[in-house]
Amino acid sequence: MMSTVGLLCLLLCCCWYVDETLGTNPGLKIRLSQPGLNYAARVAVQRLAAKVQGASLPDKSGESHTPVGKVKYEVKNMKVGVECAQVLIIMP
Repeated sequence: MMSTVGLLCLLLCCCWYVDETLGTNPGLKIRLSQPGLNYAARVAVQRLAAKVQGASLPDKSGESHTPVGKVKYEVKNMKVGVECAQVLIIMP
């Protein structure tokens, strides 16, 4: 048979467990500032530019009808080059 102290400990543990699991604790709060967002955008653009630098585009050919006449085109061996990647964020 459980003693009164054991029963009290069990009751306190159950209350603590219910409070911890059903509470409204967000777990993590983050505050973002405009300079922080600008930094994140700059880093994202730099990483994207590094990833696409030197990528090859597939060969493409075809023809198109324009007001001036029919145009045939053929594009081969195209590579992506990123000279300068900048981000400009304008907030209202």
